[in-house]
Amino acid sequence: MTTNTPPPTTTDHEPVGDTTPGNTRKAGEPLDYDTNTDPDYDSDGEAEREVPVVFYATNTPDNPIAAAGAHARKNSWFFYQSLLPDLDDDVDLTLTSLAKDLGLTYSTLSGIIRAHFRMQELPLVAATNSEQWILDTPRLRVIDREIERIGDNHDHIGLVDAALADFLTPTAPCQHVPTVADIRRFIRDFIDTHNLADDDTDKVEPTLNVSVHNNRATMSLTCDKATAAIIARHIDSQADNNQCGAGEALIQLILDDTHTGLIPGK
Repeated sequence: MTTNTPPPTTTDHEPVGDTTPGNTRKAGEPLDYDTNTDPDYDSDGEAEREVPVVFYATNTPDNPIAAAGAHARKNSWFFYQSLLPDLDDDVDLTLTSLAKDLGLTYSTLSGIIRAHFRMQELPLVAATNSEQWILDTPRLRVIDREIERIGDNHDHIGLVDAALADFLTPTAPCQHVPTVADIRRFIRDFIDTHNLADDDTDKVEPTLNVSVHNNRATMSLTCDKATAAIIARHIDSQADNNQCGAGEALIQLILDDTHTGLIPGK
């Protein structure tokens, strides 16, 4: 008698993946070819950062507030650099339009733009700032105003550039950033010590113009650069001593018969 035996059946098994202990790869997933077994190795390429030896307090490692401030100054730098007019632009028209868009006065914006143009003449200072991002708008503006005393002498400007870049480089850990007054004092002392000031002393007859509109008045003094520099020093000194703006400082000097203690002509 013949018995018919059914053909053997096959069972489909689900792949089980990699059963190596500790391996969580599922079936069908590609192999992980990162075979470095060093426990300190960072497979994402994020090596531990070295803490700098010298740095400003505004660049303190792992300080989110300092980092946010530096980021804001960096963004401000690139923002205003992007607004610099081309040489063939109508600068007055461009700045008038930009001032309206930004909610600034024409005078304020023109001062900021001049300060950023000045950085093109100070490549070492600009490079130092790109490493630290310490120069905010007030510091940039005081640099521009003080270097105006040199005029267009590019050799002298180069000397100030090198000296100021060195001055703005930190020399100790968590060092305080030089203040506006510190920067002003350094540039003035450097220019005076090395006799770098422009000697163009063409006679200029001082004139004072006053314009009144409703409840607002504008006063404008025209004089030679040397006299203007001396007046500016007294105003800045008064402002620093009383923690007030330049306009209020000038009013105090005139109406209150206040003296700054600076030597006349210095």
